[in-house]
Amino acid sequence: MMQTPVDRSILKVHLPNGGFNMVKYGDATDVKDIIKLVVGRLAAGDRYFSRCFALKLVVISRRQSFWLHNDLSMYQVRQKYEAKSMPEDLRYELRVRYMPRSFHELFQKDKVTFFYLYDQVRSDYLKEYAEHIDPEVAIQLGCIEMRRFFKDMPQVALDKKSNFDYLEKEVGLKRFLPKSVIDSMKSKALRKLIQQQFRYYAQLTESECVFKFFETLFTVFNFSHERFRCALGSGWSISVEIVVGPDVGISYLTEKASTPTHMTDFAQVQSMQTMTGDDGKGVVQLKIVGATEPLTITCKALDEVEDMADLIDGYCRLVHDRQGTLWSRRDDSIPRTPRNSFPRSGGRSDELFHGNERISDYAEIVEDEDDYSTPDGKHKGRHVRRKTRDNEIPREHIRLVEILGEGQFGDVYKGMYFDKEGMQVPVAIKTCKEEGEDTMTDKFLEEAYIMQQFEHPHIVKLIGICSDTRPVWIVMELAKHGEMRAYLQNNEHQLDLVMLILYAYQLSTALSYLESKKFVHRDIAARNVLVSSHDCVKLGDFGLSRWVEEQSYYKASKGKLPIKWMAPESINFRRFTTASDVWMFGVCIWEILMYGVKPFQGVKNNDVIGKIEAGERLPLPSGCPPSLYNLMCSCWQYEPSKRLTFADLKTWLYEILDEERCRQEEEMHRDNRRVQAISWGSNGSDEEPPPPPKPARPQFSVSPTDNTPNLSVNAGNSFNSGMGSLPHQWNSTANHSAGHNTLASYPSSENKVQGSRLPDHIQHPYQPQPPPSGHHIEYHLQNYFPSAGYMQVSSSCNQQPPPPHPHISLPTRQNQHHSNPQPAAFQQKQQHFNHIISGTGRPDPPPLTIPPPPPVEPYEHKTMNNQVLSPLSPPPTPQVHILSFACCLSV
Repeated sequence: MMQTPVDRSILKVHLPNGGFNMVKYGDATDVKDIIKLVVGRLAAGDRYFSRCFALKLVVISRRQSFWLHNDLSMYQVRQKYEAKSMPEDLRYELRVRYMPRSFHELFQKDKVTFFYLYDQVRSDYLKEYAEHIDPEVAIQLGCIEMRRFFKDMPQVALDKKSNFDYLEKEVGLKRFLPKSVIDSMKSKALRKLIQQQFRYYAQLTESECVFKFFETLFTVFNFSHERFRCALGSGWSISVEIVVGPDVGISYLTEKASTPTHMTDFAQVQSMQTMTGDDGKGVVQLKIVGATEPLTITCKALDEVEDMADLIDGYCRLVHDRQGTLWSRRDDSIPRTPRNSFPRSGGRSDELFHGNERISDYAEIVEDEDDYSTPDGKHKGRHVRRKTRDNEIPREHIRLVEILGEGQFGDVYKGMYFDKEGMQVPVAIKTCKEEGEDTMTDKFLEEAYIMQQFEHPHIVKLIGICSDTRPVWIVMELAKHGEMRAYLQNNEHQLDLVMLILYAYQLSTALSYLESKKFVHRDIAARNVLVSSHDCVKLGDFGLSRWVEEQSYYKASKGKLPIKWMAPESINFRRFTTASDVWMFGVCIWEILMYGVKPFQGVKNNDVIGKIEAGERLPLPSGCPPSLYNLMCSCWQYEPSKRLTFADLKTWLYEILDEERCRQEEEMHRDNRRVQAISWGSNGSDEEPPPPPKPARPQFSVSPTDNTPNLSVNAGNSFNSGMGSLPHQWNSTANHSAGHNTLASYPSSENKVQGSRLPDHIQHPYQPQPPPSGHHIEYHLQNYFPSAGYMQVSSSCNQQPPPPHPHISLPTRQNQHHSNPQPAAFQQKQQHFNHIISGTGRPDPPPLTIPPPPPVEPYEHKTMNNQVLSPLSPPPTPQVHILSFACCLSV
């Protein structure tokens, strides 16, 4: 006989942080099954205090609430409660109702439940009690929550106007303070009070803030107690207020008493029964150990009695550590669940639908914080699956080759994909681990949904997904060189500055593309960049691990965040925008220029924000151009509005890259010229090669005119042929005045600064003066000192030749051709080497023949231009400026 199919509905369970969980259920689904399901979705792992949770049904229009007992089926709930109200008027809430005796024990054994309770208590405080307490206490509680919410913010952060403006306008003070306090105080006075109070709690950790909040709030009201207005006894009764709590058990409070009077503990309760009295009131009877008669409590309505009974029964389950209930109903006020439901498939605690239906048919918890990679942050699971179906590829077309990496939530493999044409394409396959996969499959596919929207040469491309069976695979293009940080460290000596800037520019194009799509990456770092080839990098990792951590109830504030890469507003306020991505990109550039070194080495995460607040930034990397470091500093502006956009960064990086390429080319050309100059004279013979020319010296042609005075004068073929026999570096001249001390590497006459002179410490002590015009002038080159780097040009008009340089003594050369002539030889009557200017007649001087220089000996001396010279090496080119005077060359 065929069974009737289960009537399925969707239940929306609200959480105190503003999120909710959509759960499908059947008629036979128990309340405890729904509680267990939603509690299991709060975070990974088991909840030690899972029995502290209860499900509450609120009728919004009547402001009436009902606590649903664990053993109720959803059919019974619908028949008793939903039949009296419209579905949109009902609200289901998951709450911590049964409080543990020690909050410290709760924190140590179950942190998720601990922080869930904190959110619940704080939400109740703001809704019900905040408007009625002292403003000073309200500000204290608000500052404690600010410290907890912005747990990485230093105590001086709120002293900055920009931070407080963000807190006030973007986050909103209403999140922390009651409306009455905000409206009753002036803005400046309220700001000053908040800044003062915040300093008192600035050193507290997140858990210490929660304990401090509980301690301060206890002075206003005790949230661990529930109170019921009722009467003791069934006939003649006493009007009291029943107080139920972990520390007082079951107690009562009279109008005149200030403290509750204890009646019994939960451990003494043996059984409990509820019924309707003769007068229509609700009655609960508790059987107490050692008591002859039951403890009878009467309330105005049966619903109130059942709420109290559910509370006592929950505490009894905690104390006795049992799943069963002590509560029974004398008159069955709840309809029975129809028997045509599917039978329970015992043993599967994770099954909601009895039969073959699994609890995987539910949607994800929606966090109160947007997902960082989507503009709206809310893509439902079925919507994601529908979108990613377009990229579904058969699993048999994928072959796993080797594992590339292992992670907490999945592994990455290298594999081969066989496309429709049968071609093999190397790919990377990201897998989702089997454990708890139902809780992260949609988040895992969310990454594929995001990646399929991007088409950019420097963003990792999605090939497809395999979601038909478990485990789910995401197939992406393979970056054969792996992550960039490891690549930089392993290839430091093969990567020049141009290549590093190229990487930064390529990433800027990818991020500019994301900026145009209004996507925020939120984890830009070298570890999340992949190297496809030596000159191509691609941005990857669109946040699976981040999402998985954020799918926990305590989202990013409890997950691991890259503090040392994050912008100050992200650390302080968990604010992630395109401007915060720009900050992280600046840090990523620094990583690239440092060849994979992580930022803020040796600095604790908690200390990073203090350094940033104090104005400290990452130092200048070695070899980094100043223009690029200035660009990085612009990314690290404290105010987000003052940072550049990625479109601007892309433009500036291109300019810097082009400039660095030009500089590199110039250096290469200069190095090539040096190499060519060194090897110029090497023709395979044993002869001594002539010395190389000096590229910095301009070559002047011999000019016969008077307005181009040169050392060589066009006076006949014999003179020109003689000059041709001079060594090459002796045959170049520059224009200088007579008697000028000339450096061996002095700049050309075109670039010479007027009035320039040598420093005093290298001026020759004997500075000859130019002779009067009309005198017979003769010039000698005997006082040229090659090791000193400059030459002395002297006039012989009625003067003795100057003595040798006082600081340099030259060894005697053995070669007769290069021996220094004696002064007497220059005092002889000039017959052949004097050229006397008389009119325009210029006799031809005899040809000069100078042999090549001997080999250079080990002795070296550096000139002031760091030019290595030897006393036996050929001297640099003498430079003489002659203005229509007689020229005499003495050898």
